[in-house]
Amino acid sequence: MIFGRFSKQHFLSLKWKVVVYLALVLLVTQLIYAVYAYRQLTHNLDVNQQRSIQRDQATLQGLVDNSFERLLEAGGVVPLLAAVSNTNPSQFDFIAAIRDYLPDMMISGVLDGAFLYNSKGELLERQGYISALPIALVQDVLTTETPKRHFHCARTCVRSVAMPVLFNGVSTGVLVVSRELRDIVLEFKTQYGRDIGLAVRPGGGDRQFDLQYLTQREENLSVINRLLSTENIGSDGGIFPLEFETHFYQVVLQPVSAETAEAFWVLVYDRTELHQRAAKELIRQLTIAAIGLLFAGLVQLLVLRGPLRALSEIACLLPLLASSSYREVRHGLKRHRQGNIFQDELDMLQDSTGELTNQLEHLEASLIQRAQNLQQRSQQLQTERDFVTSLMDTAETIIMTMSSDGRVVTMNRYGRDLFRLKDEPISLNFLKLPHQAGGLEKHLQAFKQVFSGQKNKLQLETALLDDAGHLIHISWLHSRLQLVDSDAVILSIGMDITERTQAEQQLSWLANHDPLTKLPNQMMFNSSLEQILGMQGAAGEDQSRVGILFCDFDGFKDVNDSLGHPVGDELLQLASKRIANVVGGRGMLARQGGDEFSVILSGCDGFESVAEVAQLILEAFRSPFSISGYEIFSSLSIGIAVYPDHGADRITLVKHADVAMFEAKDRGKNQYCFFEGDRGSDRYERFSLTNDLRKALERDEFRLHYQPQIDARNGQVIGVEALLRWQHPNHGFIPPDKFIPLAEETGLIIEIGRWVLYEACRNTQQWNQQGMRFRIGVNVAGQQILHASLLDTLQQVLAETELPPELLDLEVTESFLLKQPEVTLPKLRQVREMGIFLSMDDFGTGYSSLSYLKKLPLNTLKIDKSFINDIGDRGEGETIIKAIISLAQGLGLECIAEGVETPRQLTYLLNHGCHQIQGYFYSKPLPAEELPAYVRQQMRQSLQLKK
Repeated sequence: MIFGRFSKQHFLSLKWKVVVYLALVLLVTQLIYAVYAYRQLTHNLDVNQQRSIQRDQATLQGLVDNSFERLLEAGGVVPLLAAVSNTNPSQFDFIAAIRDYLPDMMISGVLDGAFLYNSKGELLERQGYISALPIALVQDVLTTETPKRHFHCARTCVRSVAMPVLFNGVSTGVLVVSRELRDIVLEFKTQYGRDIGLAVRPGGGDRQFDLQYLTQREENLSVINRLLSTENIGSDGGIFPLEFETHFYQVVLQPVSAETAEAFWVLVYDRTELHQRAAKELIRQLTIAAIGLLFAGLVQLLVLRGPLRALSEIACLLPLLASSSYREVRHGLKRHRQGNIFQDELDMLQDSTGELTNQLEHLEASLIQRAQNLQQRSQQLQTERDFVTSLMDTAETIIMTMSSDGRVVTMNRYGRDLFRLKDEPISLNFLKLPHQAGGLEKHLQAFKQVFSGQKNKLQLETALLDDAGHLIHISWLHSRLQLVDSDAVILSIGMDITERTQAEQQLSWLANHDPLTKLPNQMMFNSSLEQILGMQGAAGEDQSRVGILFCDFDGFKDVNDSLGHPVGDELLQLASKRIANVVGGRGMLARQGGDEFSVILSGCDGFESVAEVAQLILEAFRSPFSISGYEIFSSLSIGIAVYPDHGADRITLVKHADVAMFEAKDRGKNQYCFFEGDRGSDRYERFSLTNDLRKALERDEFRLHYQPQIDARNGQVIGVEALLRWQHPNHGFIPPDKFIPLAEETGLIIEIGRWVLYEACRNTQQWNQQGMRFRIGVNVAGQQILHASLLDTLQQVLAETELPPELLDLEVTESFLLKQPEVTLPKLRQVREMGIFLSMDDFGTGYSSLSYLKKLPLNTLKIDKSFINDIGDRGEGETIIKAIISLAQGLGLECIAEGVETPRQLTYLLNHGCHQIQGYFYSKPLPAEELPAYVRQQMRQSLQLKK
């Protein structure tokens, strides 16, 4: 049908289509090029003409300027002639000179008129036919005494030069010489051959012009008159194109001078020859284009004749493919194969036709083969169907199809066995099976979504009851079927997940209960408490108190350590039962973890009812537990917080109950204790301070202050002691006696001590490099000395800060040094071998052994401040001070007195041989940035004392 439709149209050979289309393209291209070339030529002609006009205008202006210069030179001859007879010529001498000089000048064409004015502007002499100048110009020359140029147009245009002259050497007059413009016209025409004239418009506003000095007057007069009759000439003139009697002209009207709008230079350009030349060029290009098109068409016919003939013959071969004449097509392709050096589209068409022939032949053969295989395939499908049916019957999954009303159409063997159905036909309606509560509604909703097309498939889990009443949990996947001539509209696949569901329920129970005691765990306790508090908050004024009890075993660790964990676990189980018997239905019991239980008592009348339950729990533990032949006595410490008195949220109540529980232990255990705000806040503050202490280093909250140690004999600073300060963001400066014990308890003293050591050594080395050499004292805690990293830390800090070891003084308390001498002595000796100084701090406050004291590798004893305060008040303190000083001198040690604040204390110490002083008498502890100024001040005072 396709070939038939095309055969009814008019036929035009492809080669002619190619020739015609190519000729049209070339013709349009050549026309565009010719028009462009013509416009470019005319544009260039216009540009050249414009440049020529600009040159002519500049030439005219130059000629005018030269003519003014000649007028000035001609006028300058008159004063010279007047001075021939008289050195100071009078006005009469000037008149005589004009009368003698002007006729010759007029005959020679140099001047056309002359005028002489006296100092009052009165005309004294006039020669020639030129009209007089405006009196204002004469007055201007008399005033400025400088020559002036002037254009004046009336019947004709005259250029004049007015120059000042001197009469009798006293008064000033004005000499004016004038000339018409005919000499400029003649000179321009002679030099450049252009047609030029002068157009004068009498009265200024009239459209009529008087043409003067027009060259080629007979030829140009009619052209200019035509222009003047058709154009409105403004005061600025202009350039006007004009076509007149088969000629093309360009007329330029240029104002003679900016001073007048009545006269114009007229330049006439005949552009006829240029236009004709452009037209001939256009015709020439079009002729060449036509010849080129004809030649290109002939060449194209010759070039395409062979390929197009081959293309036509290939087109005749293609219908043979419809009749399976593949051999004839191949033979025709071989006959028309061209021996080209380079392949072209025709070769590709021949190759494609050959490839198409091969593919069609192969396709036809394959179709025949496929038809032969269809019957075999049908038999295989029947075999596969039987296999699928067998596979579905053996699958441990329910596979069934249902109608829209829930009637089961087909079901595999596993489903029939599960529902105890006999073989076909199946008589079962899925919607009438014994579903668990809510399961049928889920399926009805799912079927509705599937039938409506909202979802193509839907998954849900439900439970069915078997004949014994047991739940069978099944995960269903319902999919929509679109089968023709079948009642089945839903495919349902069900998997028995009963064991998995039971495992998930077990995991859910374990997530909320303690496996050992079977009690609710901490997670369930928190959730229940949140729920109870939320209900109390919503009750408003009708809310009641809620008691939270935290019960912790006293000495449970001893049971585990001595009798083993199995006994401990059984103890926890028995203890939970005793507590549960007491709590009963009054609240909820949970295990928090370890040996700690918690109780929620809701709906309490007051503190008394909560205390009553707590007392009953304590009494329940008075009788011993009998476990594995052991009689175990155990007690509880109970902390109580009550809502809303001790907090309105779970976190606050739990925290306060925990604090109260620790308070009960502090009071002796085996008792209950309500949360008390003040004591609880102190304990909470201690906890909070411990937490903040752990973050203080990260937040850069520690600061070091330095208290100078002075040689009282000369005022020199011989050392400083580094004192740690904590700048808390909320509490300000916290004293060391408050946070140092916490750091020692938590083990943070190791990390904090390393920071103090590094900062003190770094600052001291900086001061040392600035010329302030003194020793830095750093307090070292006992845990730091016992720690294995002490020596490595000292070496690393000294290496990083480059501080000389002899400038570092480690201060150790007396009480610690004598606790474990077998451990501390070897390590302290190693410190001394590194060149580091050692001082015993707070000497005299402990119980020193003199036998150990002489073995210690010390350099300095520091007298404690408590003894310094006794100077002048108690004789015992002064006696101890004298003994310490004598002891230090006897052992060859230095002695420093701490806490010196009064002149009396200083005098006493100096009198007894202790001259190294530390205390507020000299300086309080200073920040690092203030210490250098103090040291320099002491150095200056020391120098003054020496002088």
